Amino acid sequence: MRFGKMTVLAGLGIFAAFAFAACGPKYPNCDEDKNCKDHNQFCVDKMCRDCAVDAHCKAKGPCAFCGSDYTCQAPTGLLGDCCVSDANCKDGGKCWKLPGADRGNCAKCLQAGDCGANFKCVQGACVPEAECGADKPCAAGQRCDGGKCVADVCALNSIYFDFDESAIRADARDTLNQDWQCIQKRKLGPKEVVSIEGNCDERGADEYNMALGTRRAEAAKKFLLNLGLKKGNAKTISYGEERPVCNDQSESCWSRNRRTDIKIP
Repeated sequence: MRFGKMTVLAGLGIFAAFAFAACGPKYPNCDEDKNCKDHNQFCVDKMCRDCAVDAHCKAKGPCAFCGSDYTCQAPTGLLGDCCVSDANCKDGGKCWKLPGADRGNCAKCLQAGDCGANFKCVQGACVPEAECGADKPCAAGQRCDGGKCVADVCALNSIYFDFDESAIRADARDTLNQDWQCIQKRKLGPKEVVSIEGNCDERGADEYNMALGTRRAEAAKKFLLNLGLKKGNAKTISYGEERPVCNDQSESCWSRNRRTDIKIP
C-alpha cells in the first residue's frame, strides 16, 4: 500500500507538533508548575524557582520562608525573627514560645521582670526606664528631654502687672523678649506647649479674679505670638488668686502675686 507524498508530509507535521507539545519550554523556562516538577521547583514568572510562597519551604524547617529571590531562606536570628530554639537567636536573645507551639520569636524579654533594674521590656528588647516624664519631674535647674533629665539651657521668667490691670508693662516687655529667646533655644517639638498662666492677688471676688487672670495670660500670649511663637505651641490658663507666691497683707506681696508665669512643662 502506497501513501501519497502529501499524506506523508501531513503525518510528519502532526508528529512534530505532538513532539513539541510533549517537550514544552526548555528548563529553566516554564509555563506551569509541571514544567519544573522534575527539579522540585515551581513556575514563577515563566521561570522555575525553588519556591513561590512560604509553604513551599516547609521541608527546610518551620521557620523557613520564601525570600525575595524565590529561594528558601532561614531567619537570621534578630529580635522578632522566627525561631525553634535559643540556638536560632543572636545577641543573647532567647526563643520565646507559647505553650505547645513548635516555634516562637527571638526576644530578650517578654515583660519587665525579664530585664534588670531600671529597665523595661519594649517589643522584645530591654530598654532603660525613662528617668523623667509627666509623673516624674526633674530636679530644679533641669528639664525632661526624651525621658532624660538634662541641664536647663535657660530660665523662663514671670511678668508682673499693676493693680487691676492686664496691660503689658515696659519691664514685662523686656522679660517676654528674654523668654522668647529662651523658648527658641528649647527648640519645641510639634506637641510641646508653652503654658501661659495668669494669676492675681487675693483682693477681689473669685470670679472677677479668674477673668482678670485670663486677660493677663491672653495679653502675654498675644505678645509672644507677635514675636513668633506658634499658636499650636501656646496655651493659656487662669488660676485667679489660687496660686499665690506669698500671703502677706502688703503691697510688696500683692505685687508678686499679680503675675503671669511662662512655663514649659
